Amino acid sequence: MSNIYRTLIILLVIGFTACTSNQPSMRAADGEDEDIGLGGTGLLATGDDSGLGGTGILGEITGFGSIFVNGVEIEYDNETHFTVNGNTVAHQQLEIGDVVEVLTTDDNKHTQAQIINLRHEVIGKVESVDPQTFSFIVHGQTVIQPINKRQLPVVGTSVAVSGFRVNKKTIVSTRVIPADAKPALLRTHTELPFKEKTTHWLIQMHVQNDKAVFQLDGTAHTLSIKEETKESLSNRLGIRILQLQKPATGQLKLERVIDPTDMQRGQLAPIPMQRHDGNGYKLQKRMMRSKSGAGSGSGTGGGTGKKKR
Repeated sequence: MSNIYRTLIILLVIGFTACTSNQPSMRAADGEDEDIGLGGTGLLATGDDSGLGGTGILGEITGFGSIFVNGVEIEYDNETHFTVNGNTVAHQQLEIGDVVEVLTTDDNKHTQAQIINLRHEVIGKVESVDPQTFSFIVHGQTVIQPINKRQLPVVGTSVAVSGFRVNKKTIVSTRVIPADAKPALLRTHTELPFKEKTTHWLIQMHVQNDKAVFQLDGTAHTLSIKEETKESLSNRLGIRILQLQKPATGQLKLERVIDPTDMQRGQLAPIPMQRHDGNGYKLQKRMMRSKSGAGSGSGTGGGTGKKKR
């Protein structure tokens, strides 16, 4: 067993449950609506190249408000375009642990989703399971599942795994659901989403040896990540949130590293929320949760999407 695999197992099995069970359920502060755009990250979103309007976000859903991803509260409605691994689908039931790619805009001081793509790292049949390390193998990939994420899948069943790749053979999962046997899927790298539509990104990914490696326009990019972060499980696993920008002329650059321990995570379950309309009036909004629960559903789609009421 390699050193990184051994370290991941120890960290996930010993530390993840305590870290998650003690995690406070945080929602946006009452004054967040006064911020412009990407609330919770300390970032401002504007319509020009200096801001984050039209940002491509890739990260794990940590809570509801509408949904919180990388500390950003993102609203979506019937006009939001939904895809699963790039294929157009009906609105989806999003759950904590799903990894999504979101193209955002800023509408009346709120971050609105134009497109939400539910993203899986691997889809396929479970080849073997290892209860001692709480891991299983799909397509030759070792998927490490935190012990608070329900039971291990059964050998021979098909699953769709959301999570983050830490090396060529290892994935740390954030959510595992039943899946159709076809089509199979195996991602081998992190691609910056919506490259045709934005030059700004907020990306959650694995950083190893102070380097982040991802692809843009078919070209591999490596950025040096040297900013210090607080001691936490996510940081010890090398999971970082990176704010990136590609100027009209010039190289892709790192704007900042966001510490996951400082970001807002949202509520653990959808609750009635309020927002302002364009005239300053507050509108009541309720995010409806699927009756079937977080672990149900077949295929990679889930159920009925959460919509504004």
